[in-house]
Amino acid sequence: MRVSFTIRPALWLGLAMVLFNSVGALAAEELLESAHECAVLDSRLERLGCYDALFQAAEDVSAGGDPRSALWHAINAQEAARDGDDMGLLVRERSDGVLMSVPALGSVPPRPQLVIACEKSITRFQLHLPTAVNAPRARLRLVAAGREQQQEWRVRDGGYVVSGGRGLPAIATLRQLLDADELVLGSDLGVLDGLRFELSELRRHIQPLRDACRW
Repeated sequence: MRVSFTIRPALWLGLAMVLFNSVGALAAEELLESAHECAVLDSRLERLGCYDALFQAAEDVSAGGDPRSALWHAINAQEAARDGDDMGLLVRERSDGVLMSVPALGSVPPRPQLVIACEKSITRFQLHLPTAVNAPRARLRLVAAGREQQQEWRVRDGGYVVSGGRGLPAIATLRQLLDADELVLGSDLGVLDGLRFELSELRRHIQPLRDACRW
C-alpha cells in the first residue's frame, strides 16, 4: 500500500519563500516540484534524505555552483563510453534506478542526448544539451511511428535540460514511443528543431526501467 505524506500549506509557503530568496523564482519553482516528489515517498528516511538533497541543490545553485544535475553528469559519463559508430540506446542499471540515453543522429560531438531515467521510482523523460538554452519553455512536436504529439516542455538545470515531464506525464508520452524506430522533434527553439533519435527496439530495451519504476 502506498502512503502519501502531505506537506501543510504553511510549510509549503515557508519552503517557497526560502527557495525564492536563495535561488530565484525559476529555480525555486523547479525545486518546489522536486519537494512534492519527496513528499510522496513511502519511507520517512527516504523523504528526509530527499529533502536533504533538495536543500543541498539549492545551496549549490545559490553559491554559483554547477547548475547541471547529477543525472546530467551521469548521462554525460555514460555517453562518453559509447562506441563511436553506435547510435542506439544505451541502458545502464544501477542500485538506485536505470538510465537510458541515445544521441541525436546527424550531429557532431558534443551531441544533444535523449534521456529516459528511473530515479527513486520516478520516471523522467528529458533532453540533455551540451550548451545551455535561454528560454523557460519549449514547444515541441514529437513525431514517431506515424503519430504526432504536441507538447510544451520545461527548461531546467540552468538551460542544460529540457524536461518532458516526470511520473505519469512522462510515462504517457513514452508509451506512445514503444514501437517507434525513430523520434523526430520539431520545435520553436532552433537548437531542438529537427533533432532525430534512434529508438529501435525501445520496448525491449526499456523493460528494466519499467520494472524499476513499476509501470
